[in-house]
Amino acid sequence: MVNKAKKQGTNYETNIVNRLNKIDNFKAQRFAEGGSNDLGDIQLFIDDEEFFIEAKSRQNLNLHQTLDKAINKSGDINTLVFWKKLKRKSNNERRSNDGVPEVISMSYELFVKLLEK
Repeated sequence: MVNKAKKQGTNYETNIVNRLNKIDNFKAQRFAEGGSNDLGDIQLFIDDEEFFIEAKSRQNLNLHQTLDKAINKSGDINTLVFWKKLKRKSNNERRSNDGVPEVISMSYELFVKLLEK
């Protein structure tokens, strides 16, 4: 049986892939679990350029450390972190979004690169 956190992560990754694949010139797919060769959770091609996405669906996240780790894993500046921040509800109800549904973080270098296109 798959644990709850892993299932939640898989569902979030699948949701991201499905949304990205609805955009013309975007081709996204989930990576298989790579162990020590893990490049991230999702591979995205926009035209001929490759991007790596780390997806997190949780209540708390050190975004700086997560982005640094994701860039080190992928070995590529074209790395993004998608974060769906959840908050607890009373009476053990299902957790829900806390603010905007998700935020996407990238390095300053990638931000400048994308704006220069």
